[in-house]
Amino acid sequence: MDWFAGLSVLSLESRRSEEMETLIRKYGGVPHVAPSMREMKLDLTGPLAQFERDLLAGDIHAVACLTGVGTRMFLKELAARDPRHLETLQGVPFVSRGNKPAQALKTFGLSSVQVPKPSTWHEVTEHLLATLTRGQHAVILEYGEAIPGAMLRELGYAGIRVTSVPVYRCAFPQDPTPLAKAVRDVVLGGPDILLLSSGTQILHFLKYAEKLGLLEEARAGLNRLVVVSIGPACSEAAADLGLRIDLEANPHKMGILVRMAAEHAPGIIAARLGRAG
Repeated sequence: MDWFAGLSVLSLESRRSEEMETLIRKYGGVPHVAPSMREMKLDLTGPLAQFERDLLAGDIHAVACLTGVGTRMFLKELAARDPRHLETLQGVPFVSRGNKPAQALKTFGLSSVQVPKPSTWHEVTEHLLATLTRGQHAVILEYGEAIPGAMLRELGYAGIRVTSVPVYRCAFPQDPTPLAKAVRDVVLGGPDILLLSSGTQILHFLKYAEKLGLLEEARAGLNRLVVVSIGPACSEAAADLGLRIDLEANPHKMGILVRMAAEHAPGIIAARLGRAG
């Protein structure tokens, strides 16, 4: 099998950019990796103090963990304030949106219930609605971007009190040059395939395109690409931004994402060219 067969593959991966480039080359693609974000830790002093008060008062009935990064950051700082808090947390139900937050909790000796796939905010909301009663209090550890307003509304309608804790935010990379080049390349018709491993990647791509005054041109360029998503949460975020997803990795891992794209994207491109002809 020729896999990518020399096609140009754009990835917006940041934290694992070198690994992504290696995988694309392994499957015969020409990689263009443009880091789209950096994780910017926020000051947790106020939220941690409030969490401590609520925890000691027995007024936390569930903690929803949406990412491994956010969960690890929060618990590390909480334990630094007082290691005994981890013992108190043994009696608090934790909900994990997937395997990564569950693994992060395990490193602190805490267990959780993982919501069923596709493991989006919808499943987290359904679990909280099913396990909490009116007047009870859920703490949600945010990730990257603010949690969806629809999630807060659904829980609010059920009378569940919600505290959202923004652990970190995703900012533009310190060196945005590769991201700017990626925007211009998409506008000019360079890449053939786009790989997405988080919804924030495409959000930042479009925000930067807007900053460059190329938003509409970038959207038109994206519509030409074969777009491959790592999983349902990523696909949903992309769809909310008006982007069509052609393929979705299953299981939702980076290696599977690249392999699936290499296996199926060239055929999709050939089919489109055939229809155009």
